[in-house]
Amino acid sequence: MFERILVAVDGSAPAKRAFDLALDVAKAQKAKLYALHVIDERALGIGLVASGYVAPAYVEGLIDGLRKVGKKILVGVQRRAKASGQPMEALLIESLGGDVAHTILAQARKVKADLIVLGTHGRRGVARIVMGSDTETVVREANVPVLLARTFVRKKAAPRGRRHR
Repeated sequence: MFERILVAVDGSAPAKRAFDLALDVAKAQKAKLYALHVIDERALGIGLVASGYVAPAYVEGLIDGLRKVGKKILVGVQRRAKASGQPMEALLIESLGGDVAHTILAQARKVKADLIVLGTHGRRGVARIVMGSDTETVVREANVPVLLARTFVRKKAAPRGRRHR
């Protein structure tokens, strides 16, 4: 059913869960697996460079740091894929001022993915509005199925009331 699966990885718990899920599906379907890490320059506040608040050399150093972290994440998932016997191709892509969601969608088209797997925190309401949701954008705009791996946060059970005898 699926021949090419793209999974986005960023080192977070939801992305790790998504990778595990994508790895399982790829093995079951005998599909090619692509792990994508997007370097998001926007996270550094690149707009500050244009306004003169941050030196361009400093920002370039930060971007180099993001590249190193991205490579480390991809090496980790590549190691896990290899240990499981699943072939995988690692993709390290810079968003180049675009957003992460559209970078994921562009890479999915480029590798001809027929399934995209993403992790999600499952935020709702104001938290989602304030932080934005690349996952939501991918789900809305993708022309292939998107499988979401949600990381659940267990709520503490409400304390039980005293039993009256």
